[in-house]
Amino acid sequence: MTYIEKFEHLKKTYGKKPDMTKLTEDFAAQITMTDDDCHGIFYVAYLNGTLAVEPYDYHDNTVAVTVNSVLLEEILKGKKDPVEAYNAGELEATGNLGHALMMIGALKKEPAKRKTPARKAAEKVEKAVKEVKEEVKAAPKAKKTAPKASKAKKEEKK
Repeated sequence: MTYIEKFEHLKKTYGKKPDMTKLTEDFAAQITMTDDDCHGIFYVAYLNGTLAVEPYDYHDNTVAVTVNSVLLEEILKGKKDPVEAYNAGELEATGNLGHALMMIGALKKEPAKRKTPARKAAEKVEKAVKEVKEEVKAAPKAKKTAPKASKAKKEEKK
């Protein structure tokens, strides 16, 4: 796979719906892919509330990451921990490492949740509870007659 094909794949797969809630400050991350067949640089920048993923280098970066594309994709899929990869020397990062983690957190796709029998049962219960709440909300409210009844009881006792 060529560099531009790999970049387009990564951008399409991970850059479409980033989780912007994990971005707490502006950053510019430059990523250098070290593969023989798709060696190249791209950047991910979060500036003024906008996230950009482009196939260019970014000289004023706040963090620079050097990694092979296979490991990068494993990290973005959630199959590999970026801190463990960094500590094992599988990827290099210089600059603000917190920005690298923010970038990964925004682009990372959470693994799809398997529908186990327990999860299916829990979803059924949640759906039933939601339906009951909607029915209760839609039902007309009963008139309060308790105070009148208690007055009548007091008069009977006299």
